[in-house]
Amino acid sequence: MEEQKRPKLGAAVILDKEILNYDVLRNTNFSIKVSEPFNNLSINLMTDFSYELRKTKKINLFPDLVYLTFWCRKNINNNLVKHFNNNYLRLGRGLIFHICPSNVPTNFIYSFFFGLLSGNSNIVKIPSKNFKEKDIILSVLKSLFNKKKYINLKNTNCFIQYNNKDKITEKISSICDGRVIWGGNKTINDIRKMWIPERAIDITFPDRYSLSVINLDKIKKLRLEQIKMLTKKFYHDGYMMNQLACNSPHFIFWVGKKNKELQNSFWNELNKIVDKNFFFDDIHIVDKYTNLMENIIIQKDFKNIKMLKNNIYVIDPDNKTNNIEDIRGVNGTFFQKNINQINDLKQFITKKCQTVSYFGFSREQLRYFLLNNNLLGIDRVVPIGKATEIDIIWDGYDIVKSLSRVISVE
Repeated sequence: MEEQKRPKLGAAVILDKEILNYDVLRNTNFSIKVSEPFNNLSINLMTDFSYELRKTKKINLFPDLVYLTFWCRKNINNNLVKHFNNNYLRLGRGLIFHICPSNVPTNFIYSFFFGLLSGNSNIVKIPSKNFKEKDIILSVLKSLFNKKKYINLKNTNCFIQYNNKDKITEKISSICDGRVIWGGNKTINDIRKMWIPERAIDITFPDRYSLSVINLDKIKKLRLEQIKMLTKKFYHDGYMMNQLACNSPHFIFWVGKKNKELQNSFWNELNKIVDKNFFFDDIHIVDKYTNLMENIIIQKDFKNIKMLKNNIYVIDPDNKTNNIEDIRGVNGTFFQKNINQINDLKQFITKKCQTVSYFGFSREQLRYFLLNNNLLGIDRVVPIGKATEIDIIWDGYDIVKSLSRVISVE
């Protein structure tokens, strides 16, 4: 077999017309340029992006966009910079190809900002589905890229949209310096088969599952207002992205002596919040009911189902159910289980476990659990209310460090 070689590239490369035809922002002067991570131009773009996004009419109808505005604000970016080790000279790797999931409307913009903050040029494959959030984000980006101060960023970043055309994915892969691949296991393995240059890297974010643990001994000591606050935080985690993101909880483990009344009180308070704040359209309702039927038919090991209107489905699995990595809920479908102590959680943790959100445990208790149970999964442990927050440390990667290179200067 003839050895595959990367096309010869200078400091700048013009993408061929076939690829540019898929660019939704219509940038015909694309070139590759590297810079230092967290450079001022990148941070200023994110700050202006946040400001313009906040001006969008009826933005409160899109909680994921509201959160995005907070995430981009300059003070948050300054906090990100503090986590970055500047002891070495760093530059971006070059061209990063982001292959983003089709089911989460805002994922592509986070992936882009990761590449941008790392000092890279980026080609971002955006979802082909018609998400309103996607259109709003692209509209804001387009208006900013048309400003003179961001012309360099416009010419070094590209957003493309196409339906699973392997030829296009192969072409971009052959000229990139790194790929950030989000998706199911099959998608990732299929893309990994496509050739990339020898020094190029892959960062993969495959399908994961997340869960919550709640200490019953602690929650029963709370006042009603405190329980309401806890359920409001859980609402944020569970409904922000309709449980489509890997960091959204699907399973809730109640730790301690079983207290059915207290658990029902939690779900009832959550139901009030959902009833007031979340709008279920017809698609949400159908998907939710279909998911419920599929779980019952396929799994066949659920002993109780509690429905609070269309707002919440709470499902009690059979006691023999230990493998939970492929059990998923959507649009407010949660599975619950009682365990005696937090160490009992280890039997439910596999390599696919990403985020554990918690209430009622100290940091020392959690560290002991993580260090003494030979766990091959769990990459994040955060208080309930922070499960859907995204950071430069993700799925066990320090993304900015991974997407940049260290230069030794003596």
